Amino acid sequence: MAVSVFDSLPLPPGAQGWPWIGETIPWVRDPLAFAQQRYERYGPVWRTHLMGRPCAVLLGAEANRFMLGTHLHLFSSRDGWGKPITSLIGDGLSLIDGAEHRRHRRMIQPALHGAMLGRYFEVMQQLTAEHSADWSRRGQLKLFDGFKHLSFDIAARLMLGARNQSEARRFYDQFHLFTGGLFAPPAWKLPGTPYAKAWTAGQSLRRTLQAVIAERRAQPPGDDLLGLLLDSRDDQGVGFSDAELIDELLVLLWAGHDTITSLLTWVMYELLRHPEIYARLLDEQLQLVGDGPPTMAQLKQMPLLDRVLREAERLHPPAPGGFRGVVAPFEYGGYRIPAGWTVMYSIVWTHHMPELWHEPARFDPDRFAPPREEGKKPFALIGFGGGPRVCVGLAFAQMQMRIVVSHLVRMYRFTLAPNQDFRPVAVPTKMPKDGLMTTVEPRTKNLEPR
Repeated sequence: MAVSVFDSLPLPPGAQGWPWIGETIPWVRDPLAFAQQRYERYGPVWRTHLMGRPCAVLLGAEANRFMLGTHLHLFSSRDGWGKPITSLIGDGLSLIDGAEHRRHRRMIQPALHGAMLGRYFEVMQQLTAEHSADWSRRGQLKLFDGFKHLSFDIAARLMLGARNQSEARRFYDQFHLFTGGLFAPPAWKLPGTPYAKAWTAGQSLRRTLQAVIAERRAQPPGDDLLGLLLDSRDDQGVGFSDAELIDELLVLLWAGHDTITSLLTWVMYELLRHPEIYARLLDEQLQLVGDGPPTMAQLKQMPLLDRVLREAERLHPPAPGGFRGVVAPFEYGGYRIPAGWTVMYSIVWTHHMPELWHEPARFDPDRFAPPREEGKKPFALIGFGGGPRVCVGLAFAQMQMRIVVSHLVRMYRFTLAPNQDFRPVAVPTKMPKDGLMTTVEPRTKNLEPR
C-alpha cells in the first residue's frame, strides 16, 4: 500500500517522560522554563506527554493564530480539557464546540458587553469599597484571598442574584469545594478525594442554582447578568434551558473570578515592587478622578492603568497555556500531528519571546506606549485567549479590574509583609506562593506609596 505524503512526515521531536504522568510534573512546576528549555532543544514544534495524553506543543504568535484563529476546524476545545473539568462543569461555553458554541456565545455576549456593562458598574464600585474598607479595618491580609472573595462577591451578586455578602458567602463555600476538584485527576469518586468532594459540592451547587433560576423565571426580567441571560434568545427565538444555564453560570463563575483574582494580585505585587510606577499611577488617578469614584467615561481615559493591566497580563497570565483536542490530523512545521493527540499553545512562552518583547522578564508598562508600542502583532498577547473564542467576559473583567485598582491606589496604602515567598504557583491559577501578604492603611494626602 502506498504511503501518503502526510504519513511519511515525522512526528515532532520530544520526550515521552514517565508512564501516564509523562512530563506533567516539570510542566506544572515551571511552565515557562518547561517551554523555553524545549524550545532551545527542539525548536518551535515538539511533543511531550501531559496528563495521560500525547501532546504537540506549537510555539509562537503564528502558531497561536493557527490554533486559535485560522484552523479551528482541526481542534476541539472540549477534548482539550481533562475529565475532572468536563464531568464537573458540564457543557458550558469553554467546553463546547461548533454550532453549539456559536449559539451559546451569541446569546451570552450581549450581556457582557457594550451598554450592558453600565448595569454592573455601581455594584462593582460598591462592593470594592465595602471589601477594601474591611481590609483596612483588619490591617493585614493575603491579597490573593481578599481579591478572591471580592471578585466572587461581585460575580455572585451579578450572576446569581445574591442579595448580600451572607448569601454570596454561602455560594462561595460551596464553590470553593467544587473548584478544588477541577484539576484533581483521576476523576474517581473515592470518599475523601478532592474530586469526590467537588462532585458532592457540584451537585449541591446545581440544586441551589436550579432553585435560583426557578425563582427568577417566576419574576419579571431583572437587569443583572442572570436576568439578561434568562431573557436571551437565539436566532430561532429559543432561550437557554435550565440545564444549559446552570452549566454556563458555573463556567462564568469559575473562569471569571479566578482570572480576575490572579491578575489583580500580580498587579499589586508589581506596583509594590516598582514604587516609581505606583507613584505615576497614583498621580494619574488623582488628576483624573480625585477622591471620588470614577465614572465609566473616566475608566476609558486611564492610559497608564491600561498599560499596567496589559503588562501584568503579559508577565503573569493566569493560565500558562491552553489545550485543544486534535479531531483531524494535520501538518505543521514539517511534522505530522495525529488525531487523538492534544495540542498546547504556550501563553507564558509567547509573552516572553525576545522576538516579540524587549527585555521580556522586566515589568515595563511603557513598552505598550508610543513610540515602542510592543504587543501589536496579532496573537502576541493572549492572556485572555484570541480569535473567535477569545474570553467572552473580557470587557467585564477589564472594567472590574480598572474599578478595583483605581480605588485601591487612590484610597489606600499597601506594604508588603517581610519574609514571604513570592515564587509563583502556576497551576491551576497563577498566584504567589504565600498569597501576597500585605498591610493596608488609608492613604492620607501627604502619604506617598512605598
